[in-house]
Amino acid sequence: LAMDIGENEWLHDIQNQTKRLAQLTNSLILLSRMEEQPRTEMIEFPVSDVVEEAAAAFQALAKTQGKQLSCHVQPMLSMVGDEKAIRQLVSILLDNAMKYSNADGRIELTLEKQKNLIRLSVFNTAQSVPRESLPHLFDRFYRTDQSRNSRTGGYGLGLSIASAVVSAHKGRIWATTQDEKSLLIAATFPA
Repeated sequence: LAMDIGENEWLHDIQNQTKRLAQLTNSLILLSRMEEQPRTEMIEFPVSDVVEEAAAAFQALAKTQGKQLSCHVQPMLSMVGDEKAIRQLVSILLDNAMKYSNADGRIELTLEKQKNLIRLSVFNTAQSVPRESLPHLFDRFYRTDQSRNSRTGGYGLGLSIASAVVSAHKGRIWATTQDEKSLLIAATFPA
């Protein structure tokens, strides 16, 4: 159509909506595959390095948004798992924290070994985190504030995918809030 009639706002809108639908479809396919727990090759990899690299990609974005991102990564940790999936997990958690933290927000990523577990957590300040929403954060398509959908983008699938990644690694993931003005999402994996 663009070749026949040239560029116009209607075609531009159709192209944008097509991209959004493709992203949604790809996310649903990924989630479905994760829940089927395919036979991905679990190998030992340096999880400290992977987490630091994934977090580094968010530093510039945090700076441009006026948010403070700090990372506390215990060095030399390794785990058995799917490196690509763990990298995606870190990206999902940081992306979620960036989207929902307040304007001058604070985000903290922590990776540490605790006894026989590896614990990954992302904390962020926020405008409002109702305690009653916590059990639903990992549900597909769940959004705590429906009015923010168009501003933040996404479909409410990120934390569902995060939960599937953690489950595939025989781990546990949960969310807590101390004051309903911050959110902590933590995951533990066998060391």
